[in-house]
Amino acid sequence: MDKLVFHFEEVSEHPAGSDLIFYPEDGADDSASGITQTVKEWRAAQGLPGFKAD
Repeated sequence: MDKLVFHFEEVSEHPAGSDLIFYPEDGADDSASGITQTVKEWRAAQGLPGFKAD
């Protein structure tokens, strides 16, 4: 599990890191799709590239 969490932190680059998963903010959508959306929005706001489309 630690390797997966580290990988998430590394690829997302979100400042909250694994807290998005384990300690979400009150009222935050902590589902997989909600966390993905949070990371996508943050990356876009920072001018970082999005995720690769399948």
